[in-house]
Amino acid sequence: MRVRGRCPGRRADWLLPGLDTADTPICRDCAGITRNFFCDRCGFEGLLLGGRLCERCTLADALGRLLDDGSGHVAPLLQPLVTSLLEMDRPKSRLIWLRNPNVIRLLRGLATGSIPLTHDGLHREALWRTVTHLRDLMMDSGVLPRVDRQILLYQRWLTERLATIEDREHHRLLRHFATWH
Repeated sequence: MRVRGRCPGRRADWLLPGLDTADTPICRDCAGITRNFFCDRCGFEGLLLGGRLCERCTLADALGRLLDDGSGHVAPLLQPLVTSLLEMDRPKSRLIWLRNPNVIRLLRGLATGSIPLTHDGLHREALWRTVTHLRDLMMDSGVLPRVDRQILLYQRWLTERLATIEDREHHRLLRHFATWH
């Protein structure tokens, strides 16, 4: 269902779900396949998921549900993230990513405001790998301003490391050294 290209029998770019006698991919008409592979919403010909929707339309619905701010619509500040995710190649990989309970919790929290839509708000979240990926997506889409990723990761590490030091003087010296400009 993912093979697309020029069908040798029709000389046009199509979904190529069939094979000819030489095992060359061919379009559904040339292969005699009667099933329709067009999305009921957008008309894209490809793999259809539940409700006869393509992967991109299914992704749009999933993002709409997760990023609903309570008004029945995507939180306006997160709309650029939705647009960016929908424009990416391989929407199926984004659908798989959205199954992660940590991603679900973060996205819902950002949409409803229980997690502030700031770098500091994300910094407070414990799931640093998930947060780092989400932060990168939000910076790429313009939802958050660009900052140096390595500095953010260092600041997270430093906060966690300093929390393990019990000696107050040692803690103070290390913090002073690590944040010295």
